[in-house]
Amino acid sequence: MNILVIGATGVLGRNVAPRLIERGHAVRAVVRRREQAQFLQHTGAEPTVGDIFDRNSLDDAARGCDVALHLATAVPKSGVQDWSLNDRVRREGTRNFIAAATSHGVKRYIQQSITLLYGDNGQAIVNESAPTQPTPVSQSAADMEDIVRASALEWCILRGGLFYGAGTGRDDEWRQAAWQGRLMLPHDGSDLISLVHVVDMARAVVTATENAPSGSVYNIVDDEPVSYKRLFTHVAAQLNTAAPQAGGPKFLPSLGCSNAKIKQELSWQPSYPSYRSGLA
Repeated sequence: MNILVIGATGVLGRNVAPRLIERGHAVRAVVRRREQAQFLQHTGAEPTVGDIFDRNSLDDAARGCDVALHLATAVPKSGVQDWSLNDRVRREGTRNFIAAATSHGVKRYIQQSITLLYGDNGQAIVNESAPTQPTPVSQSAADMEDIVRASALEWCILRGGLFYGAGTGRDDEWRQAAWQGRLMLPHDGSDLISLVHVVDMARAVVTATENAPSGSVYNIVDDEPVSYKRLFTHVAAQLNTAAPQAGGPKFLPSLGCSNAKIKQELSWQPSYPSYRSGLA
């Protein structure tokens, strides 16, 4: 298939593009600057200069493509609270990308989304039938999903858990905080978190690109929702540092998600079933 990818230079896209190429697909990757093209060319992708906010450039990119993958995000750096650009990518950018895909006969469409849309569910494990409870930060993701659903494309939405793994910086932050004695448990540490290694998220994107039925939604998470206490204690033990203390601020909802649907319907299995192997 001829596959158009936007967000190909991001942490997820960098893992997706070469895997698609290895499976015999032709990948056209939208990049904002020509200097971003070198790595993609090296993997065998065809870079094309464009911008998710420039509809005309997306029209040029979409010609001749069978599938469009929206993997673009603009997540602010740690400690920065301005989510406006990410909101714009999700709303305006998604409209532009879908419009370009539709006008040039693209049939299939894969949208990266987030499990955080389910909100705080305490100790419950939720699946794709659970209602969404968007917060001000995640509302744009809910709006993005609505835009996708309203399209005429054969769409699939992939709700990813919290990314970790090479390039994400998340596990590096945990380890650095543990070394410095700053790794604190949110409240008492009992809240749940659903993780997904970025490699497994990329594999899910490839699987969905090839096999997902139209109108499908999948949680992409590992096999074991984990409490912060268990996760952070594991990180500290790896480094032989003091166990993390309770009483830190709560920064995410307590959310454990099931991956049973994608495992059953698309035969996807995580290479890293839990934080134990993912952080090894």
